[in-house]
Amino acid sequence: MTIENACASLSSKKADWNDKKWTKWSNFTLKQQKTTIKIRLIAINSIKRIKNSKLSKLIKKYFKNQSVIKIKTNKTHQKINKKQQIKIM
Repeated sequence: MTIENACASLSSKKADWNDKKWTKWSNFTLKQQKTTIKIRLIAINSIKRIKNSKLSKLIKKYFKNQSVIKIKTNKTHQKINKKQQIKIM
């Protein structure tokens, strides 16, 4: 999203927080609007990156655990199959 598009979407809002009181967004100068939007977009992007990095760590951990479980179950199945073969003979 470009800054101009973000300005256009936020300019439609009726009010925003500024200097501890509610003011209309249209009272902001264009420069103030752009800096406010830049700060918000940076914050949103950084939050997304943090969430994505945490998710990727969890996914890696999950797949690592799943592979360990799969290996263990395969080993137990192999042991069971060997025992059954011995009983059959």
